[in-house]
Amino acid sequence: MDITPEEAARTLAQVHETRRRVLRAAPPMFPAWYPVAVWAFVTGIQFFTEIPPTWWLLVAVPALTAGLVLAVLKFVRDVRNANLRPHSSVVDPWAWVGFTGWMVVTSLASVPLVLWFVEQGIAYPRTTMGVIMTAVVAVTSPLLARWMSRRTARRAERTEQTERAERAERAER
Repeated sequence: MDITPEEAARTLAQVHETRRRVLRAAPPMFPAWYPVAVWAFVTGIQFFTEIPPTWWLLVAVPALTAGLVLAVLKFVRDVRNANLRPHSSVVDPWAWVGFTGWMVVTSLASVPLVLWFVEQGIAYPRTTMGVIMTAVVAVTSPLLARWMSRRTARRAERTEQTERAERAERAER
């Protein structure tokens, strides 16, 4: 089968356009529900260590831990079975730096928040902090996941443009 250079160029352009569309439409880099599940676990632990009688911990801690284990297993299954995962060479490392920074900031922000609640005399400061931080994570986690996906898509496009420029340079030689 013979193919002309124009047909090859047109086909390659279609492949690149399809790749760009798929990367733009791909699901987020991580399931946004997962950090919310972790913070819900933290909030549950704070609640059961702060409000009800201590003996409730005998039931609450195993139940909360089982819920967290199920969330971790579902997370691992979802990530492994994701049908649209970008290749590691395309993933923007700064996206993961941003994710790590977001995790550190949301975790560390809880400390001054709970200390301020204690200073203000708010009843159940740790539980209140847990509820607020769970809400913050529930709002910001989907935004972060989409931001990471957009960075990865842009990096893939830049990689594609670089490859095209290198091919054109080689063709000129």
